[in-house]
Amino acid sequence: EAQASSAKKSRKRKKAKDAPEEISSKRPVSRYRQVVHHRGFKPRDPRFDENCGDHNPTLFKQAYGFLDELKENEGREMTKQLKSTRSTKKQSKLRELLKKHKLEKKQGDLEEKQRAIKSEWMKKERELVSQGKKPYFLKKKDLKKLMLAEKYMALKSEGRLDKVLAKRRKKNASKDHRWMPREGGAEARSQGRTNRGGG
Repeated sequence: EAQASSAKKSRKRKKAKDAPEEISSKRPVSRYRQVVHHRGFKPRDPRFDENCGDHNPTLFKQAYGFLDELKENEGREMTKQLKSTRSTKKQSKLRELLKKHKLEKKQGDLEEKQRAIKSEWMKKERELVSQGKKPYFLKKKDLKKLMLAEKYMALKSEGRLDKVLAKRRKKNASKDHRWMPREGGAEARSQGRTNRGGG
């Protein structure tokens, strides 16, 4: 009886998590049974994983700033190749790559400018909040307005603002002119055809 009791107790003991599974020899074993149980792989997205920390664009720029330099060198090298190559096919490919390179640079510069403006705005906002102002969260449309104001200020300091505004007015005027009815209009042309038919 003592042996039977100790056997029951040992069976009731909590098994280790990674211990092999015990199955009665009286029960038939399926040929499709999973012998080894393993934990399934779960992919992690670093953007939403707490273990990966917060993304800091400023620190990222400092750590990987050399990549921008490499891209600049690539752009210069492609420009040299474009000037020296005689193959039309290769020229076309290089022009396509240069166009992509310029677009990426333009986008990168824009994002950098947005970060700088946003950072400056947040700094001023924190100061105002510390003085008792109700916090205001910057919206996309507000950021666009700040970007536009920054652009105009830069153009003004360079003495190019009047030239850019004149060019924009001219462009808008040509757009409006396209939708304006021509002199005489459709009615006059129709009247002209009627007169010719009657004569």
